[in-house]
Amino acid sequence: MSIDTLAHNGLPGPQPGTPPRRPASIRRTTSLDLTLPEGPEGPLAVGGRARDLVTDPDGGHAVLGSALTSLTVTDGVVTALSTYPRRPALSALIGRQALVGWRTGLWRTIREDVEQGSDLHQLLDDLPGGYVISGFTRGRARAAQSASDPLPSPGRRLDVCAGWAADSRAARILETTGGAPRAVTPHAVPIDHADDARGWHTWPALPPWGISRRRRFDAWRDADTSQVQIDAHFRDSFVDDTGAERVLHEYALAATLGDHPAYPVVALTVTPHVLPHTECPRAAASVQDVVGMPCADLRDRVSATLFGPGSCTHLNDVVRFVADVPALVVAAEGRWAGYPQGL
Repeated sequence: MSIDTLAHNGLPGPQPGTPPRRPASIRRTTSLDLTLPEGPEGPLAVGGRARDLVTDPDGGHAVLGSALTSLTVTDGVVTALSTYPRRPALSALIGRQALVGWRTGLWRTIREDVEQGSDLHQLLDDLPGGYVISGFTRGRARAAQSASDPLPSPGRRLDVCAGWAADSRAARILETTGGAPRAVTPHAVPIDHADDARGWHTWPALPPWGISRRRRFDAWRDADTSQVQIDAHFRDSFVDDTGAERVLHEYALAATLGDHPAYPVVALTVTPHVLPHTECPRAAASVQDVVGMPCADLRDRVSATLFGPGSCTHLNDVVRFVADVPALVVAAEGRWAGYPQGL
């Protein structure tokens, strides 16, 4: 089976473009790029960009917030870190692992950013997930350099997610051959809106074996119900040794949040578009377990609730960011308070 088969696992393949921005809405876009400037055995360079763009009721727009991050991860440990806006307290995280305990460290050092759902926190919060997916391209970069097979996976942990459940196709192939099945990674299609130059922030071109996690969400309040509506997109993509961009994970999300103060999750649907292994799409059903949760609880409770062979680490990252939406909507509405037409 070709790795370009878009219908693999019954999924539709990469979602093209971005919907037009709605009047009286806010859009956050983020990108986290992870590259190997010194080769597959060298440190990981991580660069992040984020922007919060408000679209006014009359169609005007303004940037409400932006953030930049630059990190170096050496043998799994953060060895350099700088950000805009500056947060001097973050220097305490240099020397900490990029995976285990990283998010706890953020809560302890920039708690106000965490509680306010800042775009800076969103970028830094994405580091563990980004570090996990960087292993995918590091292994392939090593294989390309040595002309070997990138796929041996002895000792692979099972039942950590739906795609690698103990009874999954991937696990059976691993047991039979000693190697992992090849991930389905179709060619990427552009995710920007051709007629809206402001629809996304800009990002640098990825080099071969660079990998990027890109997110977009639009949020607006329904004028009739006061509920908050969310439309979101999530994509992990990488550049192979031919210079082609391919998609590793992609999800679309639609959600409804109840009114303040708790903003509970009233409805939530996550649609897989690209996933690497046969059973991966099964995890999408697990998100129904968070319906009814207050937004403020999502970051902690998603990790505690959605785990094991019915889950997906990357799907969890899609859902966790919904916790930031209420603060952003409130900030946008503060800007619109003087508009005579209201919301």
